Amino acid sequence: MPEAQPHILTSIYQLDNFITGPSNRLAYAAALRVAENPGRLYNPLVIYGGVGLGKTHLLQAVGNAVAARNPHWSVAMLSGGQIRIQDLDGAERADLLLIDDLHLCIQEREIQIRMIPLFDAMVGTGRQIAATTDLTPQKMERLDAKLLSRLLGGLIVGLREVDGNEKVLILAKKAEAHGLALSEEVLATIASRVPGNIRELEGALNRVMLYASLFEGEVTKALVDEALPPSAPLVIAAPSEPAAGAAEEASGGEFVAFVSGLDSKVSDLITQEQNAEKLRQEYKEKLYIWRMKGFNTSRVEKTLEQDINAATKEYQAFTDNIEKLIALQEEFGHMAPAASPEQVARIEALLFDPDRVAELEAEVQNLKRQLMPKAAAGPAGPALEGASAESGAVPAAPLQAVELPEKALANLGLIEENWPRPEDRLMESF
Repeated sequence: MPEAQPHILTSIYQLDNFITGPSNRLAYAAALRVAENPGRLYNPLVIYGGVGLGKTHLLQAVGNAVAARNPHWSVAMLSGGQIRIQDLDGAERADLLLIDDLHLCIQEREIQIRMIPLFDAMVGTGRQIAATTDLTPQKMERLDAKLLSRLLGGLIVGLREVDGNEKVLILAKKAEAHGLALSEEVLATIASRVPGNIRELEGALNRVMLYASLFEGEVTKALVDEALPPSAPLVIAAPSEPAAGAAEEASGGEFVAFVSGLDSKVSDLITQEQNAEKLRQEYKEKLYIWRMKGFNTSRVEKTLEQDINAATKEYQAFTDNIEKLIALQEEFGHMAPAASPEQVARIEALLFDPDRVAELEAEVQNLKRQLMPKAAAGPAGPALEGASAESGAVPAAPLQAVELPEKALANLGLIEENWPRPEDRLMESF
């Protein structure tokens, strides 16, 4: 059983030095929520993914954040490959239980059976459990159905392999954290020499930086070719945290500081990502209200997990279309009593679809043109007929002259709603 204050509390793994991107944004957001509200959200939290993608970083970062915010909480950290029954007995007294490589301990039936009451006791009393695995619990062989149901009762979130563009972004951020501004050519070259594994990616950057420091030269593509030869696949040892007994000895080494040092620039970048997540959540909440109002929000919802700038652009286009829809609803409302049932049905099918606003506008304009001669054939009808007989032309009636009886407006129903701005819809209680 680990000590009450585990070594993770001196770990370099923190939430504010975890670099986020499309492959890990959701997992980071979940870890952040758990760190802010342990025992209340996503319990248990299970993070899965391949080797070197950041699972252990997030797990230990949650432990560090919870311990910092809740000094009275006891934290237990267990390694799945070394768990014993007595470890689980002691862990049940902890306030936060972290299990790294959960998939390694389920080979023993006794461990699984002991975990079931452990999960019940901790989750039932508001204490947090978080774990990492190499694969989703649903794919684990010989996993007890009762234990699986308890894992599924929390949140299971994955880390994906990083693509080429994301590798370049990660390299740029890590280089900037070390005070280096690398060219796009250099970043792309390093990224091309390493598989989609963040540990190996960081190791490759460290190797290039070491070469640059030894030769006291600028980081160029030629230097990258020297440090990371393109002729054969590069195998780079993953950077590991110093053992507890060697922590003090290693902490003073210049090379360790060179390899693992992280400054406030990374924290600033993560703050930007947190702000982006808050903005995404705001969009989701507003879209929920629009959806409850009957508007089609499916397309814009799919864009929310994109880069925040792209998501904001799509959301703004959506709200612009909503504003047009509301204006067209009002315009159609004044003409609806005079329209045919077929026209009404065709237009009503478009009234709440922002992606078809152009079709709606064309239908409303077409209806307007059809109704103009009928509106003009009022008391002035005979005079217009006389004019037609003499000149062969009928003067066009201005659109503003079209009026319908007030009693017709009373039957317009939902489309009679009249908000000056689309934001006012959000303020209405539904």
